Amino acid sequence: MPDVPSTRLVYDALLITSLDDAYKPATGPRVTGLGIGAALLAELVLSQHLVVWAAKGVDLLCFDERFRPPEDSLALWLVEHIRAERTSLGVRDWLEFLSAADVYTKTAEHMAMLGLMVRHEYRSRWSRRVESGYEPSDALFANAVFSRLRRTVSLADRQITVEDAYLLGLTEAVGLSKPLYYQLPSGARVYAGKQRQSLPAPLRALLAHLAAAVADTAITGGR
Repeated sequence: MPDVPSTRLVYDALLITSLDDAYKPATGPRVTGLGIGAALLAELVLSQHLVVWAAKGVDLLCFDERFRPPEDSLALWLVEHIRAERTSLGVRDWLEFLSAADVYTKTAEHMAMLGLMVRHEYRSRWSRRVESGYEPSDALFANAVFSRLRRTVSLADRQITVEDAYLLGLTEAVGLSKPLYYQLPSGARVYAGKQRQSLPAPLRALLAHLAAAVADTAITGGR
């Protein structure tokens, strides 16, 4: 059985999409869910638990029965849903499911169990109800991911990992290109594009479906 990857990729996607910093806005709730969902799918593709295959022009996702399900609870939750389907569903279907299933909260809870996030409760001004939210336990940790990606593209680092190359594509797909390349050399965008194109075909397919889902969200006003 292949090594089950750490959930660093999905954690990084949460930090990129849902947290503001000095020059990067957070994405909207639906786009955040799509981005985190795409990162979780990518982890399972990299660990060979999921396979992306094209059938009649549709990219489908299926579980590879040669391997045991992942031990990580977040990944296992998704894999069990995929295994329960009688027929393979498309990548876009699973991205929509993950966004609707509030994968943000599930991932944040997972991070809270490891001490990476802190869950807090507050009373809503509008509904007057007690609601919960999450914030990083360390401000440096929160900003490290986006700063790392900016440093990578600014230096055109040749030692970039597959995970970081995927995160570069994910950051663009969710609409954060402007802050990613802000005041960086013009070659930074070209470098990132080459890294994205060098990704394995299944990961490129995930990014393409993510970008399409985000674009549709912009057209429909978030519905």
